[in-house]
Amino acid sequence: MMRTGLALLLAFALSGCAGYRVGNISGRDLQGVASVYVPVVKNASLEPDLQMVVTNALIRRFNDDGTLQVNQNASADSELDVVVTNVAHTPIRSSNSDLLITAEYQIRIEAKATYVNRRLGRKIFENVDVVGTTTFFTQSNIQEAERQAIPLAAEDLAQNTVKLITEGW
Repeated sequence: MMRTGLALLLAFALSGCAGYRVGNISGRDLQGVASVYVPVVKNASLEPDLQMVVTNALIRRFNDDGTLQVNQNASADSELDVVVTNVAHTPIRSSNSDLLITAEYQIRIEAKATYVNRRLGRKIFENVDVVGTTTFFTQSNIQEAERQAIPLAAEDLAQNTVKLITEGW
């Protein structure tokens, strides 16, 4: 009787892990997907020249992650479409010497992402809000400081987008 109870307890304890599987691609929606096509990002914001900066950041992030191989043609297993909708510049800190002078800004790139599993023929998610942010200090030339900060915000946007796909959260 004691052995039967112990065996049942062990069976119940181990059955809790039955839904887990080994691997780095999450969810049923991505099973069998090995590659992703990333077309050039569309820019619906007023910030010029963001298309290639964000597209290259997405491709680099997929390559760094290694979960999905980037395939730059239409024969990939999946496709990620991104539209940059807004770029916001927000002052977050004033100068120590003069409260009317901004010393630090936050730049925020907002986008909508749609991910399609071509193998299943359906959208995994559509028009999901994705954001990338970074901060920068004002220098003698604020335009140059902003120009240097945009790729960092694009990298953050790419990281958040790839995480959304590969981690399934």
